[in-house]
Amino acid sequence: ANTLAALNIVRGDYALNSSATRAHAAVLLVRLAGAEQAAARETVTTRSPYYAAPAYARSSIAYAAAQGWITSLTAQSYRPDEPVTADAWCAMLLRMLGYSDKAGDFTTSGAAVFAQRIGLLSQPLSGELTRGQLFQSMRDALTFSYKDGSATVAERLVERGAASQATVSA
Repeated sequence: ANTLAALNIVRGDYALNSSATRAHAAVLLVRLAGAEQAAARETVTTRSPYYAAPAYARSSIAYAAAQGWITSLTAQSYRPDEPVTADAWCAMLLRMLGYSDKAGDFTTSGAAVFAQRIGLLSQPLSGELTRGQLFQSMRDALTFSYKDGSATVAERLVERGAASQATVSA
């Protein structure tokens, strides 16, 4: 959590043992991608399916959905206040990294196992995640390369101006 806080991805109380919600996951995924400013430009109107989400997460959910990182979204299907599962989180993370369940890279029901098999995760994840588990998987992802090999997640944060090279190096 401290590493992620230094990169301005995690803010406030860590609450490591608290349940991680789907809203938390969307916000943290967008920050991990270095896209928080781009997400802030997302317009979420009262007619949007994301309007029912907590205000702090609406633009991140809309942005992640627009990028294809979160799929099958409606106001009823995303359920932002519910706990995020390991497979749901890993599917989002893998899509952000350029992997595709639609192209057959992984299955959504086996996303956590696939993520560990390719070295994205340092430890197995299953069931509902705590915030600490979510943070650890994000920390693991920092040194992982995007599928196309263009950069690691940390390098992409620097490229997008979301973190300085000095902070990433430290």
